[in-house]
Amino acid sequence: MKLRSIVLALILCAFPVLLASQQSPKRTLLLQLDNIPPEQINKGLLMFDEYRRDAVVSYVRGTVMLLATRAEAEVLKERGFQFSVVMEDTNQLNLYKRAIYGETMMMPAIYHTYERIIEEVDALTRKYPKIIKKILIGKTSQEKRDIYAVKISNDVEREQDKPRIMFDGCHHADEVMGAEICTAIIHELVEKYNKDPRVTDWLNTCEIFVVPVVNVDGHHVVMHSIDPRWRKNTRDTNGSGVLYEYPEGVDINRNYDFNWAHGGSDDPMSERYRGPFPFSESENRAIRSLADAERFLLSISYHSAGEVIYFPWDWRGRKAPDDKLLTEIANGLASSIKTMRGDTCYKAEYGAGTVGQSYPWLYGRYGTFDFIVETGNGTAIFADSDCTGIMWNNLGGAWYILNHGTGPGLTGHITDAKTHKPLQATVWLPTIETEDVKRRMTEPKFGRYWRLLDPGKYYLVVMMEGYETKVIKDVEVKLGEWTTLDIPLQPLPKSGD
Repeated sequence: MKLRSIVLALILCAFPVLLASQQSPKRTLLLQLDNIPPEQINKGLLMFDEYRRDAVVSYVRGTVMLLATRAEAEVLKERGFQFSVVMEDTNQLNLYKRAIYGETMMMPAIYHTYERIIEEVDALTRKYPKIIKKILIGKTSQEKRDIYAVKISNDVEREQDKPRIMFDGCHHADEVMGAEICTAIIHELVEKYNKDPRVTDWLNTCEIFVVPVVNVDGHHVVMHSIDPRWRKNTRDTNGSGVLYEYPEGVDINRNYDFNWAHGGSDDPMSERYRGPFPFSESENRAIRSLADAERFLLSISYHSAGEVIYFPWDWRGRKAPDDKLLTEIANGLASSIKTMRGDTCYKAEYGAGTVGQSYPWLYGRYGTFDFIVETGNGTAIFADSDCTGIMWNNLGGAWYILNHGTGPGLTGHITDAKTHKPLQATVWLPTIETEDVKRRMTEPKFGRYWRLLDPGKYYLVVMMEGYETKVIKDVEVKLGEWTTLDIPLQPLPKSGD
């Protein structure tokens, strides 16, 4: 008896270390623990790491799904935890399928496969051809599947001189709520145009782009019940020629070229592997091409989980140049989305500036106010009732962002004073911008700039090679609307003139 107590004490001490170690033990049991309060999560036995779910797989509404060895289960029992053994299997993938997908060990039918999303977009396009259009923006890195953006506007075939807003989902394969929310956004905007005054106004005043699934290959792995853990794309990083050898692939939300070297991991087996170089993945290049062409004013990238909004940025103590307004919008966005519990709202937090993710890249390179919305809590794939609730709650956040397409801020055209042709010029606010960001430029189609700003007076510098620099002091931005300031630039005399 004394020897048994000593052995149990040794296991008791070692258990938290086992849970956190890189070389985790071979766990063959799936346990369910109910009514676990939040204060017991991330302590001792119940360490929860969204990047390494080799012990606690999920924690939703007080229920923990936990992988364990027999010795670990014995420790839980000794510590007074009550649990049921849901499944025992030497194949850990089966345990994950049962824990994440549920009793059928298959992806719940409520979720959309990519094929089904595109079928619904095609059906909407046939019914509403004036306001919705599917655009091929690239193909996946490994399996060469099509990546589509969906454009929604009051006259979708015409390129209009309006602010552009983007929503995207599923940079990470298992974070499937993004695809559900994006698909709902598409349906709501298209089907309620000319019926709902708000929707009608948004489509009349903005061009809206939705990329329901960025990581199409990875999404296929999760949706077709191959592996619910899959996060990255399906790049054959070990060169074996065999696909879906977990955890292969590149984390495409670490592959953007803004501080790429400082974020993610250089280990191909890491869940956060950033790839061999920035924009090595065609999924990222597809988003880059779209952003370069459209110069989005605002965007949301949907992820899971945590019920938190991340925005630019806390860069080793430095805040983003537009920190005041970014924080204001992030807090408003967070307060517009109810949590799963329903009695609170999401919270806004600074994201890092050194991660190679979409939000610092879009803001740092283009000036887009981009927000990561971490949907739901405790897992990435939710039960049917939770999926529906999370989706509808998050539409409130999408509508909040669309409302900001009307300003306030500064806008206008930069043109050649002689030919009146649009120019792709630099529009610089030296009292706001720092060297942390690329200088903001007009978009190439119309020579238009859009700059979200709080009401007040601003110092403006407009410049382009071959033209006289224009300096304008005390530009006043008014409350609740766009302030328009068109600026013609005088060409410099050519040598010999």
